[in-house]
Amino acid sequence: MPASTAERPWWGEFVCSGSSAVLAYVFTNPVDVVKTRMALQGAAGGSKPYPSVLSALWQIGRAEGVAGLQRGLYPGCFWQFSNVSVRFGVYASFKRLSGTDETASPLRKYLQSLGLAGISGGLAALASNPFFIVKTRLQATSSSGALAVGQQHAAASGAVGGALAAIVRADGLPGLFRGLSAFAPRVIVASAVQLSTYDTVKGWVVSSCGLRPDQLLTHVASSFVTGAAVVAAMQPFDFAATRLVNSPSAAEAGGGGAAVYSSPWDVMRKTVASEGVLGLYSGGTANYLRFGPYCVLVFVFVERARVLEAAVLERLRR
Repeated sequence: MPASTAERPWWGEFVCSGSSAVLAYVFTNPVDVVKTRMALQGAAGGSKPYPSVLSALWQIGRAEGVAGLQRGLYPGCFWQFSNVSVRFGVYASFKRLSGTDETASPLRKYLQSLGLAGISGGLAALASNPFFIVKTRLQATSSSGALAVGQQHAAASGAVGGALAAIVRADGLPGLFRGLSAFAPRVIVASAVQLSTYDTVKGWVVSSCGLRPDQLLTHVASSFVTGAAVVAAMQPFDFAATRLVNSPSAAEAGGGGAAVYSSPWDVMRKTVASEGVLGLYSGGTANYLRFGPYCVLVFVFVERARVLEAAVLERLRR
């Protein structure tokens, strides 16, 4: 039987959620590669080699193999663990410390959860931004010139530590937080919507469809709907963060004419001017096809991890 919240160590949710996110990401990283490249294609009048998600998967797989489809996996795993462990772990800690007011109205409970999830998302953005930069730049790099989109960073290869060191050498410590002005809203919105919407949709599914709260189908259905809500809310910020962190730094741009974005709003302004409003949703389909299954896997894995953690702790207490 799972240990109670009071008996659970403070680090339990951090480890369970972070590990679950990494495992889920291994399965969904190929679509994340496609999402990244589709968001970058067409920037500053560049080429658009990827007309659809399936076409992108086929082209990358044929030209770059499995390595191309799993490009950025290592930094992506660091990104996932640092991001999700902080989001779920801090959120759970905040809820435990603030307590639960059973007399509060449903709206007040929802707004409280929304606020706590948003704060945890802001902290997660700070913790994971450096890994998001490395992941994005590596995913954008292609061994096939015809499939290359966005800035092709020379240092976007090798070990994660070496890539981070290269960023610091080129741009100083602030370079590790490049794009944070777009990445933080992305994570805050995603965290707030995900952690609050899931409970709401799950309650509706149970009451309206006759499914049990602990049934796998309940979790799957609720997670897919939650994934759609999260993607719809965060897509413009995700798009802006992707282009911003992959754009050339001042040192890389030099005196050339490469496009450099000064802020996420500058990314959005230039995109709307050159590609229209729908340009902000470039890669949106791939984003949902990545985040929908990812959302399901994270919730399923984290529930199983919590049960395993409780069993291990119970055995150690004997």
